[in-house]
Amino acid sequence: MTATRQASYFTPRRLGHVNLWVDDIPTSERFYSDVCGLRVEFSEPELVATFLGTGHTPHDLGMIQKTNGVDRYGKDGLLQLPGTIGLHAGLNHLAWELENEADLVAAFRRLKDDGVPTDITVDHQVAHSVYMFDPDGNYNEFYCDTVKEWRQVLSGPMALITTHWDPLTAEGFTESRYDTDPVLRTNTAAPMRPWRITHAVLETARIEEMTRFYTEIGGLHVVAHEEGVVYLGATQAQYDHHLVLVPANSASYHHASFQLADEATLDSAIAGLQTQGVAIARQVDLPWKRSIFLRDPDGLCSEWYAKRPAPRALSALGELDLVEAA
Repeated sequence: MTATRQASYFTPRRLGHVNLWVDDIPTSERFYSDVCGLRVEFSEPELVATFLGTGHTPHDLGMIQKTNGVDRYGKDGLLQLPGTIGLHAGLNHLAWELENEADLVAAFRRLKDDGVPTDITVDHQVAHSVYMFDPDGNYNEFYCDTVKEWRQVLSGPMALITTHWDPLTAEGFTESRYDTDPVLRTNTAAPMRPWRITHAVLETARIEEMTRFYTEIGGLHVVAHEEGVVYLGATQAQYDHHLVLVPANSASYHHASFQLADEATLDSAIAGLQTQGVAIARQVDLPWKRSIFLRDPDGLCSEWYAKRPAPRALSALGELDLVEAA
């Protein structure tokens, strides 16, 4: 089933990145860089955070060490990470890239006018961001890039970069400041050669309510609704979808999915992982994709896949879990 686009507050281009809470930054950084091939672009030692990617955006994957109940502050005394959050390893937030600041500001002002609650608004130096929660309590960042040549601003260990930003008084620039021709880089010493992050998968007991949030607030559109699974896309047609909602008994972040260039790249990655003795949690072989699932040092799952040309058919899965086929 395909749904039509409806009016919303935000209008994302794509899923920009996924950010995780982790138990130990150095350990997780080594896994995602030395095993998975994501390149460390920059870090914030005072925030205890590392940001890795392939170059499509300033990062495909961010990670922040758990707060363990202690507040952490950004620039100018901004309470960036209250000690009441980040107590366990798992999803910190999903980040949705908008076209420009004007779109972000307009969406925020409409939310305020309509009494829709948001959390914080911040300036990350290379991005302006609005944060809010979905009905299951998953945190979402809606942001616009503010610096096209972001590698000239962010590189290596950085002093605290995040400070206050007020969308009610912001300029609201209309030009797009994301890189349309990015230089892609990975850790060439790693067995994996990721191309880009494409989507995240959430399990939920409230499919309809979550779908309403991500369409009516988040501005995604339903690409397909199949076997109870909802596929949601943004405006970038070169991505099949950006978020998958899978029915479950309780709410949970399941995984982020990273696309590889082709099956030969996946074969090479599997051989390299086996040589290094890295356990593959699951291999999935379907007509529309072939993938492997890995578990990071905290047990968090990620998918690394190559597309195949056949259409998706969830009704033909057999005993394979929906969440792994999504």
